[in-house]
Amino acid sequence: MRLSSFIGLRFLLSRRQDRSISAITWISGVGVMLGVTALIVTISVMNGFRANLFLAVTGATPHMRILPMEGAWDEATQAALAAQVKTLPGVEAVAPYFARQVFLSLAGQFRAVLLRGVDPTLEPQVSEVARFIRSDPLASPEQARLNGAALLARLPGNAAQGERAGIILGAPAARALGLIVGDELQAISTVQRQTPIGPVPLMKSLKLIGLFETGLGGTDDVMAFVDQRTAEQLFRISTLSGLAVRVADAQEIDDAWWQQALPGVRVLTWADENRNIFQVMRLEKLGLFVILTLILVVSFFNIISSLVMLVLEKRKGIGVLKSLGASEGLIRRIFFMQGVWIGTLGTASGLTLGLLVCWVLATFDVIDLPPGVFPLGNRLPV
Repeated sequence: MRLSSFIGLRFLLSRRQDRSISAITWISGVGVMLGVTALIVTISVMNGFRANLFLAVTGATPHMRILPMEGAWDEATQAALAAQVKTLPGVEAVAPYFARQVFLSLAGQFRAVLLRGVDPTLEPQVSEVARFIRSDPLASPEQARLNGAALLARLPGNAAQGERAGIILGAPAARALGLIVGDELQAISTVQRQTPIGPVPLMKSLKLIGLFETGLGGTDDVMAFVDQRTAEQLFRISTLSGLAVRVADAQEIDDAWWQQALPGVRVLTWADENRNIFQVMRLEKLGLFVILTLILVVSFFNIISSLVMLVLEKRKGIGVLKSLGASEGLIRRIFFMQGVWIGTLGTASGLTLGLLVCWVLATFDVIDLPPGVFPLGNRLPV
């Protein structure tokens, strides 16, 4: 240990003639500790909430959607484009999907939803939808994660065994219609067929096999999933709405690069579709960081004031050091290192306490949150 650090630590731990100086010194250290703790806990919760929200967003939409400029693709065009996309760097999975608006009907009640026709085997590879599907409204997130993929596999139904095609409906929409898992309902297409009595909308009976809930109201209220073939039969077309793509790093998608790599199509990312909410979160995080950093700035000024008072108290000690040949630079470094010791001890204590608080929040139900506030559970995300 250098001489300036050693003497600075001795000055810090020595008994004071004026106890108020000692109290101010310790208060300064405690201020640094509390500031660091508050900064770590707050930013950790904000990061946890952002990660949780990202999972919820990608539970309803993939990382990227590739859409035709106009019209729709047939299966041959879709297959050729999917093969091309799979060769691009960073692509982990590609799956086709079909999306149209339909009306759901039950006992005279109607509700409009966005019907997504998906490939049950490929959809879990391109989105987190399986995490948010459950057959039991009271199922825990862990249980839902286990049976979500199994429920997706049941979407096509089994005509040989008399099992109807299934539908997975957003939980708020199911509650609005008074549906429970196992009920049958009618899906009414916007496409009409000609009959002797005139045009009649295409309809198909479906069985509710699961509920979908991410915690995002605007998504859960209008989203429904069926098998891709079921959707095509309901609309009597064999064209696809687009391709869903999963990439290795969803946080760093370069829209311009993708648009250049795939000319003639539209590329929409998860960030494009949820830009406003994530920009608000980014501003909130920056604002909290600045506000909490001011706590540390105040603590640093407290350290400086305590050092000024300590210099006045240690005049005799300074005189002894100078008589022994200590230079003014050494004297300055001694008191500078004393401030460094206060800041280091306060920061280390704050780091330890902040990590401990984060571990407690992540492990135990310290804060009782009502269901639906945070996706994937009722525990504060850290």
